[in-house]
Amino acid sequence: MFKIGFSKLFGFALACLLCMYPWKKGCASDPNTTLKTLFSSPKFSSLNTAAKEFYLSDDEKQVVALFNLARYDSRTFINEVILNSSYDTSTAEVSDLIKEFKTRKSIFPLMPAFSLYKAAMVHAKDMGESGLTGHYGSDGKTYQDRIHQFLNSNTAIAENYFVGSADPVDVVMSFLLQKGENGAEYKRNILDENIHYLGISIKPHRLKCSNAVVDFARKPIIPVASAELRKKNAVEVYWKDCPTGTKVSTRRKSGGFSLSNIFGGKRK
Repeated sequence: MFKIGFSKLFGFALACLLCMYPWKKGCASDPNTTLKTLFSSPKFSSLNTAAKEFYLSDDEKQVVALFNLARYDSRTFINEVILNSSYDTSTAEVSDLIKEFKTRKSIFPLMPAFSLYKAAMVHAKDMGESGLTGHYGSDGKTYQDRIHQFLNSNTAIAENYFVGSADPVDVVMSFLLQKGENGAEYKRNILDENIHYLGISIKPHRLKCSNAVVDFARKPIIPVASAELRKKNAVEVYWKDCPTGTKVSTRRKSGGFSLSNIFGGKRK
């Protein structure tokens, strides 16, 4: 009994040390200065839609920016992300992704929602502490149950999760290469033009180094009571608890694309 217990304890301690080891690509993430430079450039800064979300970590913000780059400019995603990473482009899965991305049309970026972040954070923390993986929480709740705790809307929702590396590129590539429990669906959630909002949380995992949960939502129909209200041109977005007091405006554009046809404009 003692030997078995010691073996498990030693294995867990070793896993924790490997996760903290800064050169271990599978667990710890190093700042990607190339991507930071890319998303601070005038051409692509507007894709960094989570840049001012104070509740997100730098890695979480970068995952959002990478999602948006894949949606808005897939050719640049090939050149700046795939070809600059350690992924083997000679493999069928990577070469097929490159071939697909060369012909993808540009679509609008995803916008962060605090309500979705809270739902993702609850599940990422729960999986990390319990050692579980999947879409069911340790309390048996589904992702629909969790999201609707924070999001008071009947709009379409979805969820991705990933366990392993905390590196933003690894997280994003795992979804795009259709890894995981529902690989094809995970990829579709990221690239679907009917998805508008997301929340992401990356937390430590007791068995798998780290885990990332991403919750998605479609734009809800925001009822406008009268023409007088439409003239005010400042309709509050459907997540009421966002700490930044999110507003939308139909008069704003961002970068080379307009958000007015998505949900009325860009966040102020």
